Amino acid sequence: MEKIVENVSSEKIKDFDLIPRFFEGKRVCMFDIETTGLSPEYSFTYIIGVNLFVDGQWQIIQLFNDDGKSEPEMIETFGKMIQGYDVLVEFNGDRFDIPYIQKRIHMIKRKLGISIKDPFADIISFDLMKCIKPYKYALGLPNIKQKTIEKYLGIDRVDMYNGGQLIDVYLEYLSMKSERNKELVLRHNRDDMEGMLYLGAVLGIDAISKGFLGDIRYNVSNNEDSLVLDVNAMLDYCLIKPIFTSVEGSSIEAEGNRLRLKLPIYVGSLKYYYGTKESDGFEVKDGYFVPSFVDYKGKCSVYREMARAKSGFIMLDDSFLGNEQLIYDYISHAICAIMHSTLR
Repeated sequence: MEKIVENVSSEKIKDFDLIPRFFEGKRVCMFDIETTGLSPEYSFTYIIGVNLFVDGQWQIIQLFNDDGKSEPEMIETFGKMIQGYDVLVEFNGDRFDIPYIQKRIHMIKRKLGISIKDPFADIISFDLMKCIKPYKYALGLPNIKQKTIEKYLGIDRVDMYNGGQLIDVYLEYLSMKSERNKELVLRHNRDDMEGMLYLGAVLGIDAISKGFLGDIRYNVSNNEDSLVLDVNAMLDYCLIKPIFTSVEGSSIEAEGNRLRLKLPIYVGSLKYYYGTKESDGFEVKDGYFVPSFVDYKGKCSVYREMARAKSGFIMLDDSFLGNEQLIYDYISHAICAIMHSTLR
């Protein structure tokens, strides 16, 4: 096994790297693997890339299976490297990388009799692909591949080969020991690892959707004979890429550390689905009433559900606009709904 270590310039990634900020107080690392196939039964790992935050700076560390036989040593070394870390950041790792390594551990035990501790047993994983996926339509992304998101963020890298093509390049390296082949496979993984540092910028997008808006100011304005709730927020972080998106008359404009939200105001009583239970309220003439709106703070998921019964509705009247806390809650839910919507 060969180990390659590279320090990443903090200046290079400082505008993108929100990971230390959003995981404050936690020790964070990242990883990505390269394999000779998709099935852990008929393939093996030939590179494990790891990003470690050491003394205020990111390091890219690559464990390279240079002889085709070093996989057990690589996995064991990787486990020791991330021991004591709190969060493991990956891209699609929950679905592929983590279960692949875990299955390879079982295969190594079965075929070689070598016992390796599960490196993921004592660490929390955080999948950046899952983080960005809900906002695919709001951001106008054609797909959620790593390179696509990097390009959206302004990082445009060109790979001569994709991961699948590099399998043959690696296998040829094992037989020919070509330095060019070695450089190609290591470069691909190294660029993926650096790319993950840039992808930390998506945490700012996720934070907006979850209502982390900083200082909020709002007013009601008249726009072409209709009332609009006009919200301006000063974010505690800067967005790398502006966001301009709208759904059914509601819109979000965000750039740098500023966000503006416009919501049409409906005059009258609304039946508003909030995922409540029958026991939470009582029936009235016009519908079902839940007396405490604030109790349901944070339930963004209700925007992605269909009402199943009358007990799922909450009634809002003009007293809603007189309660500042309710407005703040509603603003957070509205942003969440717009960012998650597939309607454009």
